[in-house]
Formats: sequence, structure tokens, C-alpha cells
Amino acid sequence: MKIAHIADAHWGFGYPGPTPAARFEDITRTMDWAADRIIAEGCDLVLFAGDAFKDARVYIDRATAEIKAFTSWLRRLSDAGIEVIVISGTPSHDAISAYHLIREMQIPGVQVFTEQGIASSEEGPLVACLPGMNRSSFALQDDFAGLPPHEFHSKMTDWITDTCRELREGLAGPVILMSHLTYDLADTGFEDALLQNEPILTDEAARMFDLVCLGHIHRPQRAGSNVFYSGAPERHNFGDEHTEPGFWIHDTDTFTTLFASSEFIPTPARRFRTIDWCDMDIEAWLDGQVDDFAGIQDAIVRVRYSCSEELQKRFDRRSLEKALYDAGAYFVAEIRAEVERSERIRDAEVTEGLNPLTALAAWGSNQEIKEPEIVELQAMTTELMEGTI
Repeated sequence: MKIAHIADAHWGFGYPGPTPAARFEDITRTMDWAADRIIAEGCDLVLFAGDAFKDARVYIDRATAEIKAFTSWLRRLSDAGIEVIVISGTPSHDAISAYHLIREMQIPGVQVFTEQGIASSEEGPLVACLPGMNRSSFALQDDFAGLPPHEFHSKMTDWITDTCRELREGLAGPVILMSHLTYDLADTGFEDALLQNEPILTDEAARMFDLVCLGHIHRPQRAGSNVFYSGAPERHNFGDEHTEPGFWIHDTDTFTTLFASSEFIPTPARRFRTIDWCDMDIEAWLDGQVDDFAGIQDAIVRVRYSCSEELQKRFDRRSLEKALYDAGAYFVAEIRAEVERSERIRDAEVTEGLNPLTALAAWGSNQEIKEPEIVELQAMTTELMEGTI
């Protein structure tokens, strides 16, 4: 049988793009492509490993559009006679109430889990479902109250291992674990700093199962002997610029103890492109030596440059932006200097008396960082600060 493993769609609005809905449409287009490929491959079962949505707390009109997109995708598979097992992802992305609503729709062949449990399919293996969680999921429990960060983290990890053991106990035959967690042997790349206080799935826990299908980390990979991250089918920001989006298809002729093969299926996702310029590039631009901007067709583009104050005064960002669009860029996300301007950063607005989030906002404004990026940086800072309390 063939089992498709996909996660981290992150349907949502407000991504960098020509309109607030443009990237939502990109995600829908890519997910529909993935569904068509899953159907064409003759998959018997689909495992969706969490984070269908971008933000958990949204207005009802936006939530309605996002839930409609996800349920349409699920029905596309259901109508093709393919079973689907879904778990909720990280609480800051996936509102549990949205998953409850989808479950109440009773889409044929679709099972939805927001708590740990065992799912079974008509022809396939048992699937142990362990939905996503974060530090806040444990913070209100009496057992975790007052614990220092290292003990808190250790206790979370032990809870996950014990829960995996309970899920696996007493089940005959091969069992798949589907979860939305950080695996301790995974390649997390630039996300390391942000993941240091997250709940961890240990290799000990993973080895209790025949196959582990995970969501959460947007870097598709096989980690350890039996653990797979699907990554995200669509790129969402410049952190995904060099990541190949897609999903896995795990294949076996007869499901016994091991899979015969696992194939990664790349998706036609929107490309991101960063152009880094130095003084010489700026001078060439000012001298009329126009760059042909190869590789930016239909891409989301940003330009980062450093140059002297004199060159910066002569540099017209608007003319560069127009040239990028003329060369076929889908969206120019930013054109900004990467120069240290200590005099501006340390003006009276940024003082030691400010709290970290306010200081971050002031610093971002001085650096000409756009408001949505500042808000995202503040959210990341808040999560990191929670981990040190």
C-alpha cells in the first residue's frame, strides 16, 4: 500500500505578497497539486501531521475561509476514496476549535485527532496520533508549576516518551506514529535557537514504532532510522528560500514490519530569491550597468545592500523596484540597507528603560524593517522569553 505523509500547509492571510490573499491562493494551488498527485499515485492513506493553519486566533471571516480551504482539500481526497488521518499542530498555529468543527462535518474517511489516540484504517496499519503541543500546553499543570527551565523541559520530554510507550503498548503488528514535534536527531537548521525550549520526541520514543511521520520542522528529511519530516508543501518566508518543498509517499507491497521505499515528491511552490549587493553593485547600478536579474521570474524578491552614506543618498530604491518588476518578479518584499547605523540605533527613542518588546519595535523602526516583520520578531521574542521564566 501507499501512504502519503504531508503537513504544515499553514493556510492564512497576510503573508508578503501583492495582496493579502495572494499567498493564500498559492498555498491552495500547491495543496491541490499535492492532492492530485496523491490521487494519481494511487495512495491508500494520507497522514496530515498538523499545522493546517497560519494563526490560531483570527476573526471569524478569515477563519471561515481557512477552514473552507482545508475541508475542500480533505473532501478532494475523500471523494477519491482515500482515507485521511489528521492531527492538530502547534497551538499557536492551529486552533483546536477549528479541528473540532472539521471533525463534526463527518467527511467520509477522514479522522481528526486533537488529543493522543489510536487511528485505524480499513486496509492499513494502526496509527498512533500525538498532536502538537508547546511549552504553554504544560505551563498551567500543577506538576510543572515553579520548575526551572531545564527541569521543565526534561519533564515535558519524559511525558512525551511515556505517552508514546502507552500508545504503543498492547498493539500487535506494525504501528506508525504521527506527531507534530521536534525530534532530537532532526536537522532543524536556523530554527535551533527557537526550538530550544520546545517539547522533544526522543529517539528512544521514536524507536518504539515502525515508522514515524512528523510535521513541524519545514525542512523535509529522513532523520534517524525511521523518522521522516514532510516539510511544508509551500514556501512561506525567506527562511524557506533554499528548502525544497514537498511531501513523502511511503510505499510497501505488503505492510509487515518495514517499508519497501519512501519517495519525496517536490511541489511547484513559489520561489523566494535574495539579492545581496555591495558598494560595487550599487556603483554599477548608478552607472547604468543594468542587472538582468536572472532567476527572479515569478519569485518573491528581496534586495539587501550595504554601501557608503554618499552612495546611499544617490541610490533610488524606486527605480530598482521597478526594474525588478519589469524583470518578472512576482513581489518585491523589501529593498533595505544592511549597514550598522549606530547613531540612529542609539537615539533617544531606544533606552535601557524600555521593555524588550518596545525596544525591539523601536530598533526595527530605525532599521526600516516593515511592521509585519517587527510583529513576527516580537512574537518570536515572546516565546523565547517564556522559555527563560
